[in-house]
Amino acid sequence: MIGVKKDEVKLVPHDPNWKEEYFNYRNELLNILGDNVIEICHIGSTAIIGIMAKPILDINVIVKCTNSINFNGMKEAGYNFHGEHEIFGHLFDRKNNNDNVTHFIKCYPINNENHIRVVKFRDFMNNYPEYVKQYNELKIKLAEEYSNDRIAYQKGKTEFINKINKMIEEMNIL
Repeated sequence: MIGVKKDEVKLVPHDPNWKEEYFNYRNELLNILGDNVIEICHIGSTAIIGIMAKPILDINVIVKCTNSINFNGMKEAGYNFHGEHEIFGHLFDRKNNNDNVTHFIKCYPINNENHIRVVKFRDFMNNYPEYVKQYNELKIKLAEEYSNDRIAYQKGKTEFINKINKMIEEMNIL
């Protein structure tokens, strides 16, 4: 994974190898987190086929107990803990030798609404390519406008994401 600097927004074309890379890290996380793991999911744009994405692998981990996360094992494997966040759960990242963030790992308790929402969004996008095209165009525009402001880039995507989430809810399709 190439990764990007902390505030940078850099999009690259979808890479089919991201799926294989996800499975490699999934196995690593299973080894570190052990019996506490319920589910591990590849989420974010690298999990949406055919879309430009920041070259950062996003992985959600559902655990039985957030208090039982193997923090030492995560640290030893090169993951940096950034605390517990309402939206991001227990957030970890991993950086490469160039100090680029290459992975975001978010650990959630079972039935977490934020996790469920991003998985439904990913699945919807992979099943409705016409929306992938719209989202891709928006992401490219925002990346050009906010190349050094990841927060503004994220905020710029909010309306589109909310529209899709509302459609998912109204259509009860997933």
